[in-house]
Amino acid sequence: MADRNDMNRMDAEEYSELKRQEKAEMFDLLSDATQKLLSGSKLKEYADMQAKLFKQSVSNVLLVMEQMPEATWVRSSDDWTADNVPILKGETGIKTLGSYRYQREDGTMGIGSKVVKVFDVSQTGIRDMDIKGPSYRRVPNAFMLAYPPAIEAELPDGMDALFDPVEQVIRVRPGLEPEAKVFAAAREHAVEIMTDGGDLHREDVLPQAELAAYILTKHYGLEAPDIDFDKIAATYPGKEEKQVREEMGGIRFAANTINNRVQEVIELNRSDNTREER
Repeated sequence: MADRNDMNRMDAEEYSELKRQEKAEMFDLLSDATQKLLSGSKLKEYADMQAKLFKQSVSNVLLVMEQMPEATWVRSSDDWTADNVPILKGETGIKTLGSYRYQREDGTMGIGSKVVKVFDVSQTGIRDMDIKGPSYRRVPNAFMLAYPPAIEAELPDGMDALFDPVEQVIRVRPGLEPEAKVFAAAREHAVEIMTDGGDLHREDVLPQAELAAYILTKHYGLEAPDIDFDKIAATYPGKEEKQVREEMGGIRFAANTINNRVQEVIELNRSDNTREER
């Protein structure tokens, strides 16, 4: 790879070619990473990483895994700098893909992709700062109030929660531990989201809903139950790599949608408590 002095001596065409090669390398790396999702153990590794890098896209989580599998929190250098967190000298950025808008020759707007570097928290001076991580102690109760609301109710043996599409409610077995309650309710929230169009039924989306619940439960720092990663991975052979990433994107979308609902409930409760204190 050319250093900064070499780049300063390049003309526009040479620089463009360098960027094209860099982007092509990222797409090759993304292809390799996607192929690994056909393994149940690698799918679990991806799910664990998506839980840590919750806001990152499926493609960028896969790219980060290939370059720094121990990463836990990645941001751009501008984002770290804005919070007065220095990047350690000599650290090399992790290459991910970003998007940009451009104008085509016919005047219409298009969206292109470019290589964007991010840095993990381990590559910064944040270790010298006193920063507290987020608290998720309100999460289990918030799950009971998010839409669709959840109620405690007796269920058939072996079932901890069940979404009722007619009543638009999630029934949750009484007495569950917080981790089990969050996972079971998250799974049924995901079922509700994935069957919303009416073309699919619970049985059709249950493995994907379990994966969304696993990611979300781990994101909250809770222990998630074992799910059948091999069974989910077995559905991918024969599919285009882009289709596999799109399916993973749908799972990520469900997890993110549920998280937004839960966070809204937490914020509303916090506002209500503040008003009561006044």
